Amino acid sequence: DETVAMTVAYSEYGPHVGDQDALKLTVAGVVEETGQVVAKELRVQLHTPELTLTLLAPAVVGQETPVQVVFQNPLPDTLSGATLRMEGAGISCPKPFQM
Repeated sequence: DETVAMTVAYSEYGPHVGDQDALKLTVAGVVEETGQVVAKELRVQLHTPELTLTLLAPAVVGQETPVQVVFQNPLPDTLSGATLRMEGAGISCPKPFQM
């Protein structure tokens, strides 16, 4: 038995992920004595970063309510063209916020 550690860097898989939220890894090898090919696949689910919403003042009927939205980009690349939309009861037309 032998364990081999391999690292898959974001710079290698990042350009190929697109809108997908998973990676499929395949490992294959050959048994020298028999010539038998062995292979294994693994599907790795990527985690989506969370948005955190915090009320900055008490919510009062009929008044605006300030909300803080926090998102931390875990990637080494700068995000561009991001848009946030807030929806909720009584908000008839969600207003996009360009970042």
